[in-house]
Amino acid sequence: MDSLLLEIGTEEMPAGYIQPALDAMAVQLLRRMDEARIAHGEARTFGTPRRLAVLVDDVAPKQAAVSTEMIGPPAKVAYDAEGRLTLAAEKFAEKAGVKIGALSIRHTERGDYLVARKTERGRATRTLLQQILPEVILALPFPKTMRWGSLKIAFGRPIHNLVAMLGDRVVAFNLGGIKSGRATRGHFFMHPGKISLADARHYVDRLREAQVIVAIDERRQAVAEAVEAAARSAGGTVIDDPALLDIVTNLV
Repeated sequence: MDSLLLEIGTEEMPAGYIQPALDAMAVQLLRRMDEARIAHGEARTFGTPRRLAVLVDDVAPKQAAVSTEMIGPPAKVAYDAEGRLTLAAEKFAEKAGVKIGALSIRHTERGDYLVARKTERGRATRTLLQQILPEVILALPFPKTMRWGSLKIAFGRPIHNLVAMLGDRVVAFNLGGIKSGRATRGHFFMHPGKISLADARHYVDRLREAQVIVAIDERRQAVAEAVEAAARSAGGTVIDDPALLDIVTNLV
């Protein structure tokens, strides 16, 4: 199965905005996928000062089919004395959205009832995501939001770019005039050009090639090691301050 990637490219985000937004992004996306009956695997979040991203593994190509059953009138009302379906049965079939020949009898403790069963086929996941993804983006919480240009949407910082891919195909949608695609961007100074992703799975590696460590835990470790090395070279020691380390991690 394919991986799903959603990346929101923005202007520089305050460090304190990033992790809460990423946590909400993963929770809301998986909840919406569950509600849409889209099977999926684990969700991993990634973030830098200029991007918020989530990658969901093992996404089913279409939503699960669902079978529903509607109980109708008692059998004694649904059939006449000669065993033919009555007008009540015809009206029930029409209401249930099934052909009259698809009706059956359910035997219960209260008696026999007419029953309509139907199966709703699953729609393509990519089609469903075209509605789900923009709604997830607009629902992300921030201490303060802002509007920009003539767009009618609000976000933590202006959105410049959207990447939305299921496997090797773009999940196409338009959010306030910004179209989703497969092109992300590298490091703002060291690799500012666009990077075209062939597949959602390539996201982390392609950004690493473009001088971006997009995994926050990995970047935090790199910052901590750099600080430790600088302290040793100066003959000093590092004062342990995890909160400050978290802030610095989301500033670079």
